[in-house]
Amino acid sequence: MASIDVMRDPTKSGKAIRAQLRETIPHVITLLDELCKNSRTLEVFTSLVKHLHAFARETKLSHDEWRLAIEMLTRAGKESTDFKNEFILLSDTLGLSVLLDEVAHPRPDGATESCEEGPFFTVDAPELPSGTSLVKDGTLGEAMYFESTVKNLQGEPIKGAKLEVWQADGDGLYDVQYPDRQEANNRARILATDDGIATFHGVMPTAYPIPSDGPVGDMLRATGRHPHRASHLHFHITAPGYDTLTTALYPDFSPFLGTDPVFATRKSLICPMGLSTDPKEWAELGFKEGDVRTGRVHIWKYNFVLASNAEVAALKASMK
Repeated sequence: MASIDVMRDPTKSGKAIRAQLRETIPHVITLLDELCKNSRTLEVFTSLVKHLHAFARETKLSHDEWRLAIEMLTRAGKESTDFKNEFILLSDTLGLSVLLDEVAHPRPDGATESCEEGPFFTVDAPELPSGTSLVKDGTLGEAMYFESTVKNLQGEPIKGAKLEVWQADGDGLYDVQYPDRQEANNRARILATDDGIATFHGVMPTAYPIPSDGPVGDMLRATGRHPHRASHLHFHITAPGYDTLTTALYPDFSPFLGTDPVFATRKSLICPMGLSTDPKEWAELGFKEGDVRTGRVHIWKYNFVLASNAEVAALKASMK
């Protein structure tokens, strides 16, 4: 690379710069190698440049297409808000967010699969006992009973497991999407019993679209895709000595299971559902008179399996 002194000498700079320009793409890598002192930054940007340039060559990218991409990214920045980040949506809808989770959180065989938490997690969920209700009076949706176990890979109940759950209501909306939100709704931190059981009452969530009024929505339409996510429940599950699990569960009757725009649906996370129309059974499940407004209760059950920190560390070591 030309020195500062050469750059300042008008009789030499032209020749020196022309010498640099004779090298096209390899010079970019050489420049990074000479100037970047952080080894990880060098690794990431070297790979990015190689793959980005290979993409442009492979697709014979035109200036018009390049300009369209720049305009899309510019719009993504301008239209992002605290509640809708177009860049995160772009990462989600290109499958990158799911891939990052797979790379960062490998799971031993038998452990529950993970997925990204999505944009509607908050830190104000109340801590409630197992068997409680997540919903406030007037919440839209049909009654739901959820029952789970939390065990380790050896099939033993995990003492001290805590499940943080959040979900949309029967109208496909999260509490934070309501402008008059005063407190948390449809979300809670639930401590499992010593035998690893956690239950709660809620409402059956419905399918909903991700935001599609911005550049990501334009991208979905241009590629013939829809913005609708299958209905689901979100979970963070923690326990002393165990790797934290972030995941989501899906009812087997939900639409859009096979065409999730953010690629988060896993076969192992799709749950067979039960349905009760018997008031006697509702009472046995802990529902009080007036809790069930539509004549039926959805029954949802799942067995979570956590890997220990040591098991995950051993798996990561074996993958190096």
